[in-house]
Amino acid sequence: MEIVNASKLDLEEVSQLTGQALNEGSVNSYTVDNVKATRLMEKVLANNGKLLVVKESEQLAGWVLFGSQKDGITDEEIGFIYEIYILKNYRKQGFAKRLLEKCITDLKTQGLKNVRLVVYKGNKAIQIYEEFGFIENRIVMNKEI
Repeated sequence: MEIVNASKLDLEEVSQLTGQALNEGSVNSYTVDNVKATRLMEKVLANNGKLLVVKESEQLAGWVLFGSQKDGITDEEIGFIYEIYILKNYRKQGFAKRLLEKCITDLKTQGLKNVRLVVYKGNKAIQIYEEFGFIENRIVMNKEI
């Protein structure tokens, strides 16, 4: 297992899968195509975000997209994990945990004191986030009208 900053080639490969990752991560709450998902990723990267990829035998196994942003209320600069995804064949092998460790370490070295992420109810990754000490502190409610 190797975790590295994404190369241009890695970015292209992730771009082909990021729509699927967002759809699955949202527990199919919405559908995002690869074009829109890639634009979202490029926006994060253009604002000093980072994309780390995890590889096994030189094959893409997953990625984490993260960066920092200002808290809308306190103006505190916080770390934010925008997307973490492990390809199905590589799940339950510790890849997500290693990516989270590397991501959190990177954010700490930037001097950030807090890291957040958004996860949809029913997403199986919630258990991993809780193992890392993430706690639920907000509930977003939705009503179709």
